[in-house]
Amino acid sequence: MMNYQARCALSVLLVAASAIMAEPAHADVTIAGEVSPQNPSDPWDLGLSRLVVGSGTVEVTDGGALISPGASVNGGSADFGTVLVEGYGSTWINNGSMELGRNYTEGRVVVRSGAEVITDDLVVGVRGTLGYGRLFVEGYDATLTSRGNTYIGDLGQGYVELKQGASLFSHDVYIGGVHGCTICGGEVVIKGSATKWVSTGEFVLGVTSRGLLDIHRGQLFTVGARIDGDDLMNSHASVSGWGGKWTNQGLLRVGANRGYGTLTVGAYGTLVTEDTEIHSELGGGFVKVNDVYASWLNSGDVTVFAIGNQYPSLLVDRGALVSIGGLLRTAPTVGGYPYPYLGPSVRLADGDLIAGAMEVAEGDFEFAGGRLETGSFVGDLDNTQAGELSVGEVHPSTVIAGSYAQGPGAALRVTVAGSSASPLLQVDGDVHLDGALEVRPADGSVSFQAGDTLVLLGWSGDLTGTFASVDIDVSLAPGLAWDTSALYTTGEIAVVSAP
Repeated sequence: MMNYQARCALSVLLVAASAIMAEPAHADVTIAGEVSPQNPSDPWDLGLSRLVVGSGTVEVTDGGALISPGASVNGGSADFGTVLVEGYGSTWINNGSMELGRNYTEGRVVVRSGAEVITDDLVVGVRGTLGYGRLFVEGYDATLTSRGNTYIGDLGQGYVELKQGASLFSHDVYIGGVHGCTICGGEVVIKGSATKWVSTGEFVLGVTSRGLLDIHRGQLFTVGARIDGDDLMNSHASVSGWGGKWTNQGLLRVGANRGYGTLTVGAYGTLVTEDTEIHSELGGGFVKVNDVYASWLNSGDVTVFAIGNQYPSLLVDRGALVSIGGLLRTAPTVGGYPYPYLGPSVRLADGDLIAGAMEVAEGDFEFAGGRLETGSFVGDLDNTQAGELSVGEVHPSTVIAGSYAQGPGAALRVTVAGSSASPLLQVDGDVHLDGALEVRPADGSVSFQAGDTLVLLGWSGDLTGTFASVDIDVSLAPGLAWDTSALYTTGEIAVVSAP
């Protein structure tokens, strides 16, 4: 049997253990190295004293809180300075400007694993070409909110990385030197499922210096964004990966500053826009949608202002999809320079280009391959390489205000939903035919009877040539057949009794 002294000692130990277990997790704000002011507390409210982190660290963890009227994280006399805010419940509220990186030094802010940082202005890369500012927001529910202006690479080099489900919320954003620094630069990386940046104000990539934006499996939401640049500092954005998506409300301008600025939609990436302008000088501005399952969905109009093109300003290739709900239009740059014409503004090489309407200058559209569908086309449409002109699948019919020429490697594919008295493809000009004609039912179960006619083709000029092959894959009841004898005179085919 346990003696009395032993029982008393055990009771004391049990009480102490219970007290320890009952204590709440300790919230913590700690500093080390060159940090001003000193003597942190938890929560640490600096009052009117600006936070300055030189070659030192500030750590806010385990639900701790830091409140400051402004902050400079710049590395001090050597090395780099860091502020780490980590863990659920850990917060930093900065009621002023937060500046990262200064002359020949590096300043870092890391927001991690459910922590939250709120600031007024955010400046990543403050002063001097060898000054670096780096911001990392990482982990699910890690959040940074910039309530004022966000500058990345303002008068230095700025780098922002969002990953692993983190979020950034901002208003006006400027990536690339704003205040006249042509050799500064800003770079943003958004990657990983559920990672997102939501910007509600102006969003400019490349102001007076180069801006880079890489969205890989993450998401970006902007309003009235633009990608600027010049012939020395070409700014570039890319969207790729499963779930990678950039959504812009209002007008997206690519190449807005002197026709330089580029955007690429890569494999599995998605660009969603309302209206878009592409400005290109000597091929310096473009949108490329050119990889597997890459897609651009534009609900309004797309206008391409280009001059002296060395490369297409809009390229669709490698099975990508571009869908334009409104008008796709090409036009010379207003007040453009006297560059010679060097190539088309729009090139469809492989994939799908769907537009409500198209207006292109002569020679400004290259139909090299892929599938084109549009409600109307103003200009001469040359389908002389390996393209497929699709009629009736998305738009009930197509009108070409110009001529239409189809080469031996090309095809015309018409989707039919029933009898039609009006031409499904109307050409207000000359027609030259070769290659393939394919007729397909809209839903696989279209029913036709003897005497039904389909007017596939109409033209107001001369018709030359014939299709090398005609494939009508529309089922008929037994005893019926398709009559194509009037195809090259009236443009119609009819259902007749089989001989």
